[in-house]
Amino acid sequence: MNLSSLEPLSKDELQEIHLASLDVLETVGVKIEDGVTLRLLEEAGANVHYKEKAAKIPSALVEDMIKKTPSQFTLFAREPAFNLHVGTGQPFFTTGNAVEIIERGKRRKITRKDFSDFVRLVDALKNVHFCTGTNMADVPPKICDVHQIEIMANNTVNHMRPCISSVGGAKFILKMASILVGGEDALTKKPITHVGYTLLTPLRWSATSLQVFRETAKYNIPVNIESEPMSGGTSPVTLAGTLVIANAEVLSGIVLNQLYREGRPCVYSIGFAHTMDYRTTEPLTGSPEVALIVAAGAQLARYYRLPSLSWVCTDSRTVDAQSIYEKSLQFMMHILSGNDLIWGVGNIDSSYCISPEQAVMDNEVISMVNRMREGIKITEDTLALDVIRRVGIGGTFLGERHSLSHYIKEHVQADITYRHSSGTWQKMGSKSMEERAGEKAKELMETHQVVPLDRDIQQQLHEIVKEAEKWALS
Repeated sequence: MNLSSLEPLSKDELQEIHLASLDVLETVGVKIEDGVTLRLLEEAGANVHYKEKAAKIPSALVEDMIKKTPSQFTLFAREPAFNLHVGTGQPFFTTGNAVEIIERGKRRKITRKDFSDFVRLVDALKNVHFCTGTNMADVPPKICDVHQIEIMANNTVNHMRPCISSVGGAKFILKMASILVGGEDALTKKPITHVGYTLLTPLRWSATSLQVFRETAKYNIPVNIESEPMSGGTSPVTLAGTLVIANAEVLSGIVLNQLYREGRPCVYSIGFAHTMDYRTTEPLTGSPEVALIVAAGAQLARYYRLPSLSWVCTDSRTVDAQSIYEKSLQFMMHILSGNDLIWGVGNIDSSYCISPEQAVMDNEVISMVNRMREGIKITEDTLALDVIRRVGIGGTFLGERHSLSHYIKEHVQADITYRHSSGTWQKMGSKSMEERAGEKAKELMETHQVVPLDRDIQQQLHEIVKEAEKWALS
């Protein structure tokens, strides 16, 4: 028995949302800011309005494109042991994009060194399976994505997910990814990177997002199709209405990417959702309503037999009790509802910031929730009748071989969660969880050794970065 089955919607309700979303696509349509894509839609049977740059997509076309999208695929890593088989029911975790970093209470813009240290940190965390790119203040914004790949390639053996800002950046990144896997043909078969874009809700695909989708489709690079609704702002205030429009947006992206390349791996995501607090007009990421939308998104993805993506965050502006409790609740809902890819390790402040301390704490929370997800294993051995009979009334199970052999399997081992006596805690400095997490983060960033890239590959990647820098100035 496991617990990965939190489902807020019934089968009939899933069908209602599906039909309502199809109605939106067919009667309202989607804005498409790319002429090539409009022509592809028209050829496929959509009702295209070139002047308005919009298309109304028939239900039959949507359902046909969903069927052509694979249910499973692999994200490849620099080291094959860390390849990720997506869509198998196993959740995988990553970091998230940000602008600033908070470290030991001090807040600043993220630099190349900060990102290098952070990537190396999460490479050492057992529950973080790949790394996501982020903003950096000391590189040209136009090619920040290119710098992301170079830094990730040198500081992690895991899969890499850059945040691509332009089609030009995408071309340099594809060139670098090809070098890492041994050529363009190899990249098509072994995507060491994947891409994604968030639709401009409600119902608008930007030219940049569509051009990046088209460029990367040449290599069959997996793609995240991301809706980021804000309930009460850019989507209806009701959660059901938000689900309808967000679902329509993701389905439109799936249609487009299957038109670019049939069979392209796509990840379904309404997991970047927000709700608006009408008292402050602030978008919220840590509210219970966000968790419900995300859980429903995972359920809708399963309805379409597609992998799902979500993003865990908190509205706390620093690392504190709020960031811990909000992220713990969110991780529980995101994991137990069955999302396949879960972003946000280390994110705080509505994803505006990353924090090494928060990343270490998130890693621990994931261990705890994963243990709950596994549930209780019932076998002849775990029922332990023979042991119970042997120990009998008033005995102890402490020294039993059965206890020693099952302890690690049955009981999650905490790393920074404090489990000693209060006296021992005082002797060790009476440190808070945030302080313990900060010390652990500092230790890992200073001592963790990553399997190094071949020097020739390092040099080739750096030459491409130099080429990109010249392009950025042109």
